[in-house]
Amino acid sequence: MPSWGTSPTSTVQGIPSCTTIPGPWPAPRPPSPRGHAADPYPTDADTDEEVVPASAHPWERPLLALSMTVTLALAVMLVRLVWSASGSLLWTALALATLPFVCWSARGLRYARERAESVRISPTQFPEAYRVVVSLARDMGLARPPEAYVRPGPVSAHADAAAHGLRRYLVLPDALLDDRGLPRDREALAFLVAHQVGHLAAGHTGYWRRVATLGADLVPGLGSALSRACEYTADNHAHAHVPEGSHSVRLFAGGPTLYTRVNLGEMAARARTDRDCSLILYHLLSRRPSNTRRMAALRDRDRRGRVFL
Repeated sequence: MPSWGTSPTSTVQGIPSCTTIPGPWPAPRPPSPRGHAADPYPTDADTDEEVVPASAHPWERPLLALSMTVTLALAVMLVRLVWSASGSLLWTALALATLPFVCWSARGLRYARERAESVRISPTQFPEAYRVVVSLARDMGLARPPEAYVRPGPVSAHADAAAHGLRRYLVLPDALLDDRGLPRDREALAFLVAHQVGHLAAGHTGYWRRVATLGADLVPGLGSALSRACEYTADNHAHAHVPEGSHSVRLFAGGPTLYTRVNLGEMAARARTDRDCSLILYHLLSRRPSNTRRMAALRDRDRRGRVFL
């Protein structure tokens, strides 16, 4: 069971393994089972590597279609309401354009906050984390790596993927890095990065997708159900590329200090045994899968993550 600062040798391209690193820079490794080159750094010769496929959660597309339908219906109701009240085509058009403008502005401010307040991961600042981001972005089919930022705070509240305009970026919690700026657990870091990059690769952060699903957040349980399905899809992407890092889900339950003491199997089993009305309601309203359900989905890959009951 990996602990902070020690993890078994990773077979994933581009992810440094502490058992093969005598210093802060990764040593060359032999080709992985997927035929990747030995050098974990991205080069022009690596651009033709095969992208590992990852399936979307089966509930994502139906929930996305339902959310878009609800948004369209609400937009039609808004247009009719404004038109009947004002009779002005200009006011109707302005009312219809308000929500996309507010969504664009909110995304812009969110991106501006990271640029102004967070530490950006670069080749000279947290270089090992940077190499993980670049390599996984390439392996997951992104045309260019996303910007990555480090934000102080717990793992559960400060891991995120988002976009604004043509810029895509992800945010990582500082709890993943030690006081030297090196990954505490390289495989855990790689899995969490792959999860966030999975959101980008699956198109979860697209502007028009967000606009088209705004109405779902006004329907209790619908927007949160779509969000949970997307989280499972991102986990599928991460597991396809860094399966040995799936133990990182324990970080959300035990934190960076106690996560190695968390019994993954015991928590996953509770996803089937812990049931009551208040717990079911919590699962239906939460925008992220609970730790127990997420662990169960990662532990038993023959079962899809539970979105509803």
